[in-house]
Amino acid sequence: MVLMTMIKFLTRKHHLAVFFAIAIVICGSFYSCKNERSLILYDKEFKTVEDIAKKQNKVFCIVLTRPDCPPCEVYIQNLGERYNLLAPKAVFNIVNVSLPENQWYQHWICSGASPTTCIFSPEGQLIAVVSGVKASAMQCIESAIVDDAACSTYFYEKHYPEKSDAIPMLNALLSCKWQLDRGEDISFEIQAYLGKKAYPYPVYLKCLNEEKQGRHEEAVYWAKRLLTQAFGSDMYYSRVYNNIYGEMKSILDPGYTPDTDAVLSVVNELRLDSCPLHQPVSFNLELTNTGKSPLTIRDIGLSCDCIKLLSENTLSLMPGESKKVYFTFTSETQGEVYRDITLFSDAINSIEMVQVVAVVN
Repeated sequence: MVLMTMIKFLTRKHHLAVFFAIAIVICGSFYSCKNERSLILYDKEFKTVEDIAKKQNKVFCIVLTRPDCPPCEVYIQNLGERYNLLAPKAVFNIVNVSLPENQWYQHWICSGASPTTCIFSPEGQLIAVVSGVKASAMQCIESAIVDDAACSTYFYEKHYPEKSDAIPMLNALLSCKWQLDRGEDISFEIQAYLGKKAYPYPVYLKCLNEEKQGRHEEAVYWAKRLLTQAFGSDMYYSRVYNNIYGEMKSILDPGYTPDTDAVLSVVNELRLDSCPLHQPVSFNLELTNTGKSPLTIRDIGLSCDCIKLLSENTLSLMPGESKKVYFTFTSETQGEVYRDITLFSDAINSIEMVQVVAVVN
């Protein structure tokens, strides 16, 4: 009970590193005190973690998470229960993918799920990608680390004809990323992966490569393709790639500045107090375009059936204009309930998430 109280407090306050550190220490303190080689790292660069793992001949796990992530609380509990088993064999690096330096991970695996565990060999080769916190996911992580089993639970359907294709492709694209970071021309290496029409990451790497190599017209072509692919009708890709919009616009127009774009302004959190159980409660969100260009809301995503959208899921806002969107909330459980509303738009901040915190009597 004490552990859960601390976890809930820390995650709401966005102190991810402290949250993970305290939870791991509490869950695995007996083992940690006896073994200085067991490591939990936070937001370290990939190569730093790889070097540590290689020196210790351990696999390493990059755990992708973000603030206000209730499943991450469960992940820490589950990890704590397995800590004595996993610590001698693995280094864990907990990364917050909302930080700019960590956002490339979700572009690479094309997943916005939190938590997601990417498991690597000591040499930096991807072994498995495991999304979620269910018992099957934690067992998969354990199998990949302890038994060196080829186990993954991952979003494959749109990217790979066969599940077995995923890990080799992700390793190849990771190698392309490292080459690109070193300033090398990856035109030949990336070519084989551009045919994956539903997978934007190779297109993103191709665009950056052409720009770095001084082939601007080619970069413009790939930037247009990426914007169409990542910000078209598929809201899943809009969520994963939302932070690269400005980067691509800068390639299309070297004189581009974000000051001319539409900007969606909305509260980050909305509280509903004294909600009756099983009875709908009405509420609204006010959306404002604080930018200098017209704004279109393309979709409104709801995290559960307990929230109903009463308004249209698309609308337009001129610069300076505000409109209200109406909802109802009906809870099936008592206590504090956390749910999300996600707004997809063509603003520079193309995805905005509002957390609904309801106190149900």
